[in-house]
Amino acid sequence: MAPENPDYLNDLAAFLLTKGEYQNAILHLTKLVEQSPGNPQGHYNLGIALHGAERLAEAITTFEEAIRLQPDYAEAWFNLGVTCQELGQFEQAEAAYRKAIRITPFLAQIHLKLGEVLSKQYREDAALESFQKAYDLDRNNPAVIARLAESLHDTGRTDQAIRLLQEALKNQPQQLSLMSLQGRLLHTAGHIAEAEDIYRQAMALKQDAAQVCFGFSRIRKFSREDKEIIHQMEALLENKNLNESERQSICFALGKIHDDCEEYEKAFRYYTDANAIQHKRKRYDRQAHERFIDNAISVFTKEFFDKFSGLGTEVGKPIFIVGMPRSGTTLTEQIIASHPEVTGGGELLYFSSISKGLPFMLGSGVPYPLCCRSLERQQAELIIWNYLALLDRHSATASFVTDKMPGNYKYLGLIRMLFPGAPIIHCRRDPLDVCLSIYFQNFSKAHDYAHDLMDIGHYYLQYARLMAHWRRVLPGPFMECRYETLINNQETCSQSLIAFCGLAWDDGCLEFYQQKRDVRTASNWQVRQPIYTRSVKRWKNYEKYLAPLVQLFGKATDEL
Repeated sequence: MAPENPDYLNDLAAFLLTKGEYQNAILHLTKLVEQSPGNPQGHYNLGIALHGAERLAEAITTFEEAIRLQPDYAEAWFNLGVTCQELGQFEQAEAAYRKAIRITPFLAQIHLKLGEVLSKQYREDAALESFQKAYDLDRNNPAVIARLAESLHDTGRTDQAIRLLQEALKNQPQQLSLMSLQGRLLHTAGHIAEAEDIYRQAMALKQDAAQVCFGFSRIRKFSREDKEIIHQMEALLENKNLNESERQSICFALGKIHDDCEEYEKAFRYYTDANAIQHKRKRYDRQAHERFIDNAISVFTKEFFDKFSGLGTEVGKPIFIVGMPRSGTTLTEQIIASHPEVTGGGELLYFSSISKGLPFMLGSGVPYPLCCRSLERQQAELIIWNYLALLDRHSATASFVTDKMPGNYKYLGLIRMLFPGAPIIHCRRDPLDVCLSIYFQNFSKAHDYAHDLMDIGHYYLQYARLMAHWRRVLPGPFMECRYETLINNQETCSQSLIAFCGLAWDDGCLEFYQQKRDVRTASNWQVRQPIYTRSVKRWKNYEKYLAPLVQLFGKATDEL
């Protein structure tokens, strides 16, 4: 059969696709669509090959051509959605998935992917509905079960998520991914003993339990009496088949456990190994971050706030808690959220997402924050309305909902413009303690600076530079809370925090650790304990490793 025959080209390309040889498949499929431009399957297969080769924009164009030729091509609609989703084009992805569902409504995978893009748009209730439909169509699929459980958790139904996983584990008792998720949700909900039990069961399976190690290490303070778990994790590292992600998780877990055991040399060695793996994947662009800070300082001046003072709302529902990661934001929120008139919202990604989408909303090619100069009332009201709706999903009845996303310190200009009367609390902590604690965290995303001590130091200095600017220009209620002062004088600082938020004192705020609400950050188990002082000057335990940071900061000042 001649190589130019369309059937031969299609079959050969299909074989190459199964082998992952995308570039070769593209060559043959390009020839095919040139010979048979009216063949929708040829365009579809070319789109699959282009997607596999990570030529996503071209893949979208090719899937769209397949759909033009065959409008009911469900597979093309679905893969168009997948590709748009990977490019962050969530509205286009949603439209493509919905079209695929209208054609073939009984495929769980499409509902699953639709739920993912709805979640990316913070439409959590709609996402939950899609995940539920996927589950109804495929009740034994671990990926579907996990996404439904996570969605239940995201919409405040953690107990229901835990029950779902319990039922699933009756049928799949050795499904490690579900066991790991069950442990994490039990931990988040404060069921520490039950979380430890499920993690121990997972470790006892003698499978490759790397994925459960990090979650297990976070649930409590370990001691040298836990040598069985330590030896088990160390033995896992001997497996030559571990991928880098698994090795990283185990190293972070062992770093945390050895730190608990006050074996600081071992702890730092494991943390260094873990961060070296991450640092290869993620690179921090110092110059780009400096430009962002420069732009924020240049845009948000006193004159700017005067000019745009009429765009905001007087609704005072949000309480913003900002600062560097590991600076005490979780503890501060837990104290405030212990007040009966306050609900803790946790780390809301809303303003981070808005900063990315605002140029498109304004029809401008100017990036954030420069685009804020052209913000008008209509767009401002939409941003405000969507944010208040997000807070209402956490509680429609609470007087206040906290937003303790630390990184919102970068967006305080926009936040203050839209919410001129909202309390803003800036959490501060010894810079060396902050930097060390960041280095010890296994951040899943959005912290590309966190895996090299000098990158962390650079990021910290840029943060300090921007916060110094906010102190000079930011109108409205603004308070700074030092972690060390809060630790050493809990009652007085707690009373000041509550008064700053405009609330009457409640004694329950001193017993924040008894709150049963979900806590979803790395500080989960710590904030379920009474206040302790061992995290103050923690960096002294690692002083010999921190000389470059000490030199970078010089003598720590109030500005840091």
